[in-house]
Amino acid sequence: MFTTALLLVVCVLVSLLLRRCWKPSSGDRGLPSPPGLPLLGNLLDLARKDLPVHFMKLAHCHGPIYRLRFGTHDIVVLNNIEVIREALMKKWSDFAGRPQSYTADLISFGGKDLSLGDYTAAWKIQRRLAHSSLQRCQRISLEALIIQGAQDLCQEFRSYGGTPVDLAEDFSMHTCKIIASLAFGTTFEKHDPKFQEIHKCISDLVSLWGSPSIFALDFFPLLRSLPNAVLDRLLTVVKRRDAFVKEQLEEHKRTFQAQEIRDITDNMILFLKERGGEGLQSLGDFDEQHIHMAIADLFIGGTETTASTLTWTVAFLIHHPQAQDRIYSELCDALGGGRRPTYSDREHLPYLNATISEILRLRPVAPLAVPHCTTRDTSISGYLIPKGTTVIPNLYGAHHDEKVWTCHALFQPERFLEAEDPQEAQRNTLAFSTGARVCLGEGLARMEIFLFLAHLLWEFAFLPPTPTELPDLDGSFGINLRCNPFRVKIVPRTELAGGRLQT
Repeated sequence: MFTTALLLVVCVLVSLLLRRCWKPSSGDRGLPSPPGLPLLGNLLDLARKDLPVHFMKLAHCHGPIYRLRFGTHDIVVLNNIEVIREALMKKWSDFAGRPQSYTADLISFGGKDLSLGDYTAAWKIQRRLAHSSLQRCQRISLEALIIQGAQDLCQEFRSYGGTPVDLAEDFSMHTCKIIASLAFGTTFEKHDPKFQEIHKCISDLVSLWGSPSIFALDFFPLLRSLPNAVLDRLLTVVKRRDAFVKEQLEEHKRTFQAQEIRDITDNMILFLKERGGEGLQSLGDFDEQHIHMAIADLFIGGTETTASTLTWTVAFLIHHPQAQDRIYSELCDALGGGRRPTYSDREHLPYLNATISEILRLRPVAPLAVPHCTTRDTSISGYLIPKGTTVIPNLYGAHHDEKVWTCHALFQPERFLEAEDPQEAQRNTLAFSTGARVCLGEGLARMEIFLFLAHLLWEFAFLPPTPTELPDLDGSFGINLRCNPFRVKIVPRTELAGGRLQT
């Protein structure tokens, strides 16, 4: 109670101070804006737990682009495909920045993060290096690695013997194993204590980063001098993360051989050695800490995105057994019953592809992407947007735009097969964002999602533990859109009459 009251007092005092200092920006007078409260502005709008849905509702009243304000902070929200494309694709360099963040700097050596770092010369080097390193590894052995991961997961599911389980942890552990192999060339076992430690570290970091106690530090500087148990826990997790990454980097440097590049880390070390021969001044502000953070980011992104999408897919398919049967029939026709799925089979599995697209539309993992920041004075839809403005692409809102998606809230994979222009329907799905900040691991995630689901749905059917114990499909909003925990009964198709759930 005391903490809540103290926070309220601090908010009011900071708001009064900001109001005295704030002067209206001349560039955005025409931009629609929901009414705010005295002193607090639109803070209550920004504090909603269901922020993407609330942003959609505001768009119904104020249009697809509007401004929210708190103190001196201006936030422009984009809610449909047209304005998101205009900003992030047509004017990508204008919107490629990231807002300055006190907490992001704390966890990334002062802003050297791949996802959260600003649009600087060093960030461009970091981005290109991460992309080329990931591409190099994907060309070598990616499909075989994922197929082995899918088979291992199938073996684990068989071991449950039909006992209802929560699959979220399994999905997360197995996708983490794949990115660990790509990043470090190490094949971890699920029960390896070191692997379990880094996996828990990733889960804890994502969970803590989305806490209001962390979010508030960027808007209320006075709170930074007060005790903050959540921040203390976050910094402890970051130390564990950094110790693990540093250990891997040091081991790779010790055993590095330029003629034998083993993984992403080796490729990044090679880059640093080659450029170092020219003199580190050729890299500007880029240093080994950028490599450290690029590896950490790939690890987190490569785990959470894919695992969350797989969990959501199972949750929706439990509600729609006819969709499971249709995918199984499609797999039987494509595979002939004599082999396991490969990535080249995707051309013959249109309904499975449509199901994946529909899940990515309905439940994008990062529903508000990561906030952008304008790098110069610019405009969207004729509205002037000053330099330094925070811009939030509401991907969830764009994916539920009733002008684009008929019956937008319903699970209907057929929409991607029956659309007048199926390619346009795919382009309207921006689950991995777009433009300069598009997710680097999109290709990896799409291959993992397809191959894991193809293997699992070919071998198993997913049922509720009891007819009334169905997964909740609303989820919990935060930095990520997470599926709430549920249990599922995994039944081998060979135990079903005709292999079908519905006869």
